[in-house]
Amino acid sequence: MEVVASPRSAEDTVSSGALLQIDELRTHFFTHDGVVRAVDGVTLHIQPGETLGLVGESGCGKSVTAHSILRLLPLKSSRITEGAIRFRRRAGDQVDLAQVDPRGPLIRDIRGDEIAMIFQEPMTSLSPVHTIGAQLAEVAQIHQGATRRDAYQRAEEMLSRVGIANPRQRLDEYPHQFSGGMRQRAMIAMALMCNPRLLIADEPTTALDVTVQAQILELLKELQSQFGMAILMITHNLGVIAEMAHRVAVMYMGKVVEMADSATIFDEPMHPYTVGLLRSMPQLGKDVKARLVAIPGSVPDPFSIPPGCSFYPRCPAPKKPTCQGPDSVPLTEARPRHWVRCTLYQ
Repeated sequence: MEVVASPRSAEDTVSSGALLQIDELRTHFFTHDGVVRAVDGVTLHIQPGETLGLVGESGCGKSVTAHSILRLLPLKSSRITEGAIRFRRRAGDQVDLAQVDPRGPLIRDIRGDEIAMIFQEPMTSLSPVHTIGAQLAEVAQIHQGATRRDAYQRAEEMLSRVGIANPRQRLDEYPHQFSGGMRQRAMIAMALMCNPRLLIADEPTTALDVTVQAQILELLKELQSQFGMAILMITHNLGVIAEMAHRVAVMYMGKVVEMADSATIFDEPMHPYTVGLLRSMPQLGKDVKARLVAIPGSVPDPFSIPPGCSFYPRCPAPKKPTCQGPDSVPLTEARPRHWVRCTLYQ
């Protein structure tokens, strides 16, 4: 059964008028070895036209959060156990994506149309047996009811917009005939075929050299200004976040541990994990022979996450008894619009 959520008041939401509002989202994977709490109480919001950066180590729950939004999780082994994912559609109504049927018509209408996604690896995301033109045109045919001719014209226009030369010729080529940067551009063109309200970019610059990476980021900023869309930028590359994001949410073991605007995160980080991430980055003007500072320890076993603060075993900051309390450390507003999940600021 598909449920459309009724609009909430400003008192019920972190940010009134948000395009996407996620509240206490929990997505668990059920395996023979136990339950993996991949997303464990995530709360965040994205405003129209804003870029939110989602950062953290591999396995922290970034991609699972994105797949939960679009309901692209494996049905047999995973389930959204709690929380809400409220998305405001073009018509103005608000739908709770956590409650919709993942195979139903409502989510199919939203995927690729109002919410689009650039997947992490374009070579495995694009079909190797269909031409680039057929894959792009299919989006317009399904979501906009376009004729084959109009859909191909739209596909040619989008390939041109993302900077692919000879777009008419490229429509009849296959993904293996494209370079890595061109495949990534084709994925962006496919995601933007229907002018989405929200674009989820999951590691959009992975495996690209720095020159192509800079071109892709500049392209995303240009297209965002043209289409007025919001972007959820998922990456572990803090340089990409500094270039793109208005606000940043830092994740660790399925939880958001810090959230603030981009300048505040880079200039005044508060959570010890965020501090560790920033200290591990090479910086211009520093001694190139000096070793980077690594975060001590390793990510805990996902089947046995410690109670209280999951970062406790690796944390270099002064400890408090509540760090290992029976309950999870809450996310609190330590400063105006600066949220942190740490006992040092409670």
